Amino acid sequence: MGTEAMGYVLGQQCAPVIAGIKPSNLLIVEKGNQSRLKHLLKGTDLCGYLLYTSAEKDYWLLYEAKGLERVLSDDGKREYLRECGYGEGALTVDAVLPPLARRFRCYKEEKGEFPHEMGVFFGYPLGDVKGFIENKGQNFKLSGYWKVYDDVAYASRIFELYEAARKKALALCSQGMRISDIWKNFRMAGVSI
Repeated sequence: MGTEAMGYVLGQQCAPVIAGIKPSNLLIVEKGNQSRLKHLLKGTDLCGYLLYTSAEKDYWLLYEAKGLERVLSDDGKREYLRECGYGEGALTVDAVLPPLARRFRCYKEEKGEFPHEMGVFFGYPLGDVKGFIENKGQNFKLSGYWKVYDDVAYASRIFELYEAARKKALALCSQGMRISDIWKNFRMAGVSI
């Protein structure tokens, strides 16, 4: 996969993160593109953490550290992550990524369930993450970027923001703009979470 094609995949899968309106997202790319990803993220505050490698794909958590730090500073989300086994000490970005990778790897190797708490890392409302688990993915009020069990009006607004970010990022990618320039473009527009 060439750098330009990978930039488009990054825009397709992670535009809300690039835009600064989502703290993280799962990025799935062809195996062996670590150096391309690192090159694409140069000049941004975006980071990639390799969660799992299969025979054909790499599964990355693409994130902006300050966005994840905001998630981890929320008392309810922090307590929930502790209940999920993320430790008793300070929950920092560096502290939560290795257990997330272990839980995701167990899931991919069919040794455990999907780590639904990943929705917390993605910035989804805690009520919706818990609602999904309690309802086993059923009985939701709205489905879009996630399944909504609580505040439909809030989720609808966020879905619109995510979709607008995706369309803008892909339009800029198709014009040949680099991810670092797209990231800067969003920041100059003042879009953030």
